[in-house]
Amino acid sequence: MKNLIYLFSFLIFISCEKENIQSGIQTKVSGKLTNYDGEPIVSSKVRIGEFKNKFVSDGGSTDYFSKYVDSTLTNINGEYDITFKTTGEGSSYRLILENSPNDQSYYGFYDSVEIKNLGNPFVFNYNQFTKLYPCDVTINMNNILIFPIQIYHETTRRIFNPEIAANTIFVKRIYITKFGIQKFTLQRTKPNGTIQQAVFNFPASNSILLTTQNINLNDSDFVDI
Repeated sequence: MKNLIYLFSFLIFISCEKENIQSGIQTKVSGKLTNYDGEPIVSSKVRIGEFKNKFVSDGGSTDYFSKYVDSTLTNINGEYDITFKTTGEGSSYRLILENSPNDQSYYGFYDSVEIKNLGNPFVFNYNQFTKLYPCDVTINMNNILIFPIQIYHETTRRIFNPEIAANTIFVKRIYITKFGIQKFTLQRTKPNGTIQQAVFNFPASNSILLTTQNINLNDSDFVDI
């Protein structure tokens, strides 16, 4: 009896899964990527991801990433155009945009978008990326007593290992918006476990070129948090 119940439950779970889409369906996907001001996002990676639908323990089903089936880059106008074919091995296909490239020239908060009505043109435009520009911050350490020190900046990719380990001149490249005030935070932990921060604010650079900032860091700049 128990075996029949397990078999019946298994068949219900399987029936919840979406079937794979037949192979050879050709779909054209296009659009334009810009920042909030309408400036194009150039050479951004655009991918087509294949997903498989599988049942989960709560009785429902969900989509799991399987592989990329095609990709392209945006042109100088931020436009992309890609045509892909279904493989017969996926239950859905999604458009996946690069949120933050290695050069950190922009960032965005974006979830993949399911490509529906396969076989028909699919257009997706996105205008909420933020363009970033390099800034070199020179930190002059004045007899700092406690190390190591970690650096935090909102729009710069975080390095999880502490970066500053001794009294020296340290240069950190961050990636900033050109119109916003920049908050630059140095953090350390005292031997008793107390976390301290030294916070510096830089004015808007209003520049797309490499800019610089200088900090004279003293032990008294750190406060308990």
